Amino acid sequence: MLFVMISILVFSAPFIWTLVTAIDYKKGKRDQIAWKLPGILLILLTLGSLLIQIYLFNKYGFPIFQTTLETIISLAIPLIVAGVVLLANLLTTFTVGRQMEKSVHDPKTVNYIALGFAAALLANSLVAAPTGKKIAFAASIDQAMANTENADAEEFSVVLVSSERGCLRYNASCRSAPYSNQFFVKNHSGETKEVQVKIRALSGSNKEMKVIDSRIMTLKPNELRLLETEETSSDSSVWNQYSFETDHRTVSHQHMVRFRDPS
Repeated sequence: MLFVMISILVFSAPFIWTLVTAIDYKKGKRDQIAWKLPGILLILLTLGSLLIQIYLFNKYGFPIFQTTLETIISLAIPLIVAGVVLLANLLTTFTVGRQMEKSVHDPKTVNYIALGFAAALLANSLVAAPTGKKIAFAASIDQAMANTENADAEEFSVVLVSSERGCLRYNASCRSAPYSNQFFVKNHSGETKEVQVKIRALSGSNKEMKVIDSRIMTLKPNELRLLETEETSSDSSVWNQYSFETDHRTVSHQHMVRFRDPS
């Protein structure tokens, strides 16, 4: 999740910049809130992200956009949050808000904060997070390629690239989150084959955590792919996919490969 965290922090900079100047403006330390420079920075970051995504599309074939479902979710959450805040602000303004001083309840300020927060969430969910996840998945592919390039003696090689929790902050909810495991399989046979892999995932204490079969996958010669199981969601973008989940980090594994000519 390192690349995702970095990407979100970078894209949060324009909004944090605007928020800091807004606080200073409220305290009378500034004549106006800074909008233009943070806006220009956000545009430049978005263009930079687009260039990165075009590069990843050309090199790895990653789609530019998320799936339709992921896009709907990315749009819905910020809009719902902003809508709830704006509605609560409206109700407060026309009820008890009339009796409050502007220093206690300023409807215009609340609206600006709600819209700014929604814009920040949209930028992170539509641009920053997908960009970070794409970079992370590209790094996983590169690592898998490096780990399998010297395995020509085997007809198929299976490697574990990552086993991590899908949360950005290490808190109570993260401690109970499962680990997403990314395994990759590569075809060294020189022929197109249908392959199925049985994985036995082991913890750091060499304890068996899960035994799972992959889907039957068709691999072309020298093709490397994420190992897909029944837990791999086909509705997710490829950079959001994983092989399977475990309760603890997968440190090592054992595997058995079965393959055949395509039927």
